[in-house]
Amino acid sequence: MSDTNETVNAPQEVNHCGNCTYCCNAMKVRELDKPANTWCTHCRKGSGCTIYETRPESCRVYECLWLRSQQMDKPLPAVTRPDKSHVVVGTLNEGNEIVLYVKPAHRDAWKAPAFAPALGLFVSRGVPVYVSCNDQLTRVF
Repeated sequence: MSDTNETVNAPQEVNHCGNCTYCCNAMKVRELDKPANTWCTHCRKGSGCTIYETRPESCRVYECLWLRSQQMDKPLPAVTRPDKSHVVVGTLNEGNEIVLYVKPAHRDAWKAPAFAPALGLFVSRGVPVYVSCNDQLTRVF
C-alpha cells in the first residue's frame, strides 16, 4: 500500500479538429456576439481555442459533418475538411437538413468535385441542402 496521496484528475477535453480552425471564422457564435466571417478573438489560427475548457455551449456541442464522418465506415475525404475546402458542412433541424457554411470569398467552394459524392447521397435521400453565406441561407437542393 502506498502512503502517498494520489489524486484523480478529471479527464481533459480533447480537440479532435487538429489544426483546423475554419469554423472559428466561418460561423457565428451568439454567446460571444461573433458574426460569421470574422475570426473569433479566442481562436489561435491553426492551433485552436484559447478558452477551450470554458468555451461557449454552442462551440462545445458543435461538430462539423467532416469531423463526425471520420468515425464512420466511409468518411468524407481529407480534401473536404473545412480548412482545405473552405466549406463547413453542418446540419439544421436536428440533422434533417444539410447546411454548407461558406465565406464570401469562397461562396462556390461547395461546388468542388470532391463534394459531389456526398451531395449526391444527400439529394438521393431527399435531404434538403442549403448554403449559408453572410448569414443568408439559400436552398440549393
